[in-house]
Amino acid sequence: MKQMQIKLLMIVIILASLTGCSKDEKINSVNIPGLGGETWEKGPLDTWLDSVFTKPYNIEVKYRFERYELTLDKTLVPVMESKIRPVMSSIQQTWIAPYVAEAGETFFKTYCQKQFVLVGSPQFNSNNTITLGTAEGGRKIVLFWLNEFVLTDKPFVRQMLHTIHHEFAHILHQTILYPVEYKRISTGYTGSWNDYTLQEALDRGFITQYARSAPDEDFVEMIATMLVEGKDGYEAIIAEAPDDVLPKFRQKEEIIVRYFMENYNIDFYRLQERVQTAIDNL
Repeated sequence: MKQMQIKLLMIVIILASLTGCSKDEKINSVNIPGLGGETWEKGPLDTWLDSVFTKPYNIEVKYRFERYELTLDKTLVPVMESKIRPVMSSIQQTWIAPYVAEAGETFFKTYCQKQFVLVGSPQFNSNNTITLGTAEGGRKIVLFWLNEFVLTDKPFVRQMLHTIHHEFAHILHQTILYPVEYKRISTGYTGSWNDYTLQEALDRGFITQYARSAPDEDFVEMIATMLVEGKDGYEAIIAEAPDDVLPKFRQKEEIIVRYFMENYNIDFYRLQERVQTAIDNL
């Protein structure tokens, strides 16, 4: 009897579900956030982003939360709208403007990332590290932890700008490879770079811990550090390295300066000054 009651109940449920939907109803008439179909009207922020990034440089800035733009196995939150203009204005002043002033608009339009995705929270990793930015195929960059952005927090702002310049440097070396001798200057590259201190990295001739992860990362970390920290900041960092290691940093610096001039006709030291002036003016 019990089995008969269950069977009858299932039949009733099935019939109810069949009669509840007519042939004329369209299932895709319901917009599920994150699956497409959402619509919104552009506001003043969208107009500003279009005028500063999209129209002049064909850069799309996504700040409305789209789950499939991000890693699905991470817990992330949207960026607060109040943070978007200060963040993107800082990027425009300290990344776009210096490169355009030094190398020209054609250069920048050719190589710049074409999409920014903004995220409010950091991305925590299983190896006890935090991801602040990622790049995909040289065309998309994701920035994390932006809900903590405060313009007066200089270390935080510098770290965000470091991420931007790091990822842009990847595009440059993926377009034109840097001299192979760069890879032989320092030894001790390791996938477990996060297990070592900054001092241990400096002792081997690496500008940051992450620079130890691979030669490509070493190359772009040097570029980002030299640009964002400026000449004085960079000199202060390498001053903490042993005297016998200092020539490694000088050799890397020389290769980077030559690489920018020979391949992109960019005076790296002048670019460095432009970036520093822009950061100071923030």
